[in-house]
Amino acid sequence: MVLSACGSSTPSSTASSTSQQSSSSSSPEQSSSSSSSQSPSESSGSSSSGSSSSSSSAAAPTATPDTIDSIIGSAQVADAASILPGSTMEKIKQRGQLIVGEALDAPLLSQQDPTTGKVEGFDADLAKALAVYILGKPNVKIVNPSTETREALLSNGTVDVVFNTYTITTDRAKQVDFAGPYFTSGLAVAVKSSNDTIKGIADLAGKTVIVGANTPAVTEVPKRQPTAKIVSFGTDPECVQALIQGRGDAYVQDITLLASDAAANNQMKVVGQPFTSEPYGIGLKHGDTQFKEFVNNWLKSIESDGLWANIWKATLGTVVQSEPPTPPAIGSVPGS
Repeated sequence: MVLSACGSSTPSSTASSTSQQSSSSSSPEQSSSSSSSQSPSESSGSSSSGSSSSSSSAAAPTATPDTIDSIIGSAQVADAASILPGSTMEKIKQRGQLIVGEALDAPLLSQQDPTTGKVEGFDADLAKALAVYILGKPNVKIVNPSTETREALLSNGTVDVVFNTYTITTDRAKQVDFAGPYFTSGLAVAVKSSNDTIKGIADLAGKTVIVGANTPAVTEVPKRQPTAKIVSFGTDPECVQALIQGRGDAYVQDITLLASDAAANNQMKVVGQPFTSEPYGIGLKHGDTQFKEFVNNWLKSIESDGLWANIWKATLGTVVQSEPPTPPAIGSVPGS
């Protein structure tokens, strides 16, 4: 896998079926549509599958950065029988909107366009696809959480789900439920765009490796390449600058951050697969087993019909010169 720079850090949507608006206030967003929000962005539109109550499984199209709306429009709609009476799914359907805890400033994952107000990226577009599955259309309202407030927003019902690079851990699973994992992140290797010799962690023996101070790379790189020379810098921008200036042969950091860096800087690229594992899950209210099963079944369906891969191609894949990775198995990590 090679990640290199593209024209922009987020894909552009050309279809007109989805519109987004943003606003902000000091109070967190409540479940009802009339409530105020922290930093919400609203998405509404109609999908090609409409609001049919029967399952629609049209093949997802080949993804390119300018077809994300058509990809979401092809998303499957759940059978009416799976929207159980009194369930979270029914409440969302009656409300007509999926409320999502989601970032607004994470390139390639969930980033708000300051001009259009649209929020796009792998996490953001998966959330829209889940909305289509429940509602028949990608109606999403976003609450922008901090890492400290995600659990509270789920437990008090402010949001229905959290798509927010939410790593599954056993400690977190005591407070929230996790569907998934749906994506595995981890440490990866970046090099200058002109470097064709380093393909991944296996090629770092004897090399000078740039790492961020107090990041997992400080200890993980020496475990795998004891002869590598480690040079640390305080921030990600400093590490990127050091790589571009040739002060190291490679830069090791979380792949999602490196992907963002590569999208913004055509002098670097990311090579190879992650060599550590950070499984991302969809945060749900603790104890809501019906909704967890429903969301897990949705994940299985989009992984099998190609929608997951096409959303990946249209977002993270805009800077990845390879086929999409294999999604992690549902329930495969402790806490999921």
